[in-house]
Amino acid sequence: MKKVLFMSAMLFAGIAMASPVSTTNLNATTKMEIQQEKVKIETDALPDPIKASIAANEEVKALVIAEAFKVSKVDGTTHFEVVFDNGTEEKLTKKYDEEGNEIKD
Repeated sequence: MKKVLFMSAMLFAGIAMASPVSTTNLNATTKMEIQQEKVKIETDALPDPIKASIAANEEVKALVIAEAFKVSKVDGTTHFEVVFDNGTEEKLTKKYDEEGNEIKD
C-alpha cells in the first residue's frame, strides 16, 4: 500500500513541477516569415507619395528617418515601414501603403 501511495505522490509531484512548453510564438513567427518579405531600402527609394505624406504630417515631418523597409506580402500587396528617430530609445515606426496613406494597426 505504501508503495502505491509513494508512486502516486511521485507521479503527482512530477506533473505539478513540469513546466508547460508554449509553441504559439514559434508558430506565429514562422507564419509571419512565410507571409511577408521585409527588405531594408534607402530613404531616397521611398515612393514620392510616401515622402509627400511624411512632409505633410506635423508629427513626423521634422524627424529624421532612421530606417525604411519595403514589405512584400504573399498576396501581392506591398507596404512600407518607416522608422523615425524621435530622440528616444524606442523609435517611432509608421506604415504606409504605396499611395502614401498611413496604415493604422
